[in-house]
Amino acid sequence: MKKIDETEHVESNKVQVILFSVLIFLLFTLLVLVILLSFTGTNVFEKSKELSEKIPFVSQLLDKSDGKIQDSSTKDIQAKVVGLETEITNRQAEIKKLESLIESRDKKLERIELEKQQLEMEIEELREAQKINNRAFQDIVKTYETISPKKSAPIISKMGDEEALKILSSIKTDKLAAILEQLTPDDAARFTKLLATKSSAD
Repeated sequence: MKKIDETEHVESNKVQVILFSVLIFLLFTLLVLVILLSFTGTNVFEKSKELSEKIPFVSQLLDKSDGKIQDSSTKDIQAKVVGLETEITNRQAEIKKLESLIESRDKKLERIELEKQQLEMEIEELREAQKINNRAFQDIVKTYETISPKKSAPIISKMGDEEALKILSSIKTDKLAAILEQLTPDDAARFTKLLATKSSAD
């Protein structure tokens, strides 16, 4: 029995040695082929991929594994690109909105500045007109002060109350008294009353 076991053990060892020898020889041959092909400029990995694609079962496995990796990574990249493009579009819309807001505010400020300038010009024109009116009125008052009360009294009595009051209140007191003496008693009373009301209001 022992001899039979030993012979089986020896035979199995011989088979293993032969298998390992063949495997080592094949690996060595493959290595030499890879080195030779790389020296000739042939891309061994591309060639192996082409060969594997020709073998039906292997090509299906490779396609499935590559497809999953490519699909998932491509989808992720596409999703990121879409997200970034959306963000860029949103940012551009915000920028345009802010630019239009700034532009409208600038236009509003320009309009306000123009209105302010126009108002200042109008105020200046009114002041000039007021100065001219004041000078003209002062000239009128001086004229009434220079002419005799006998001549000025009938003119004042024909004026409206407001105009007459304005002139009479600006004339010197002694000249005013002389003009009131030349008026009719009713006119003198009316103008005296108006002057008293105006002085109490001032």
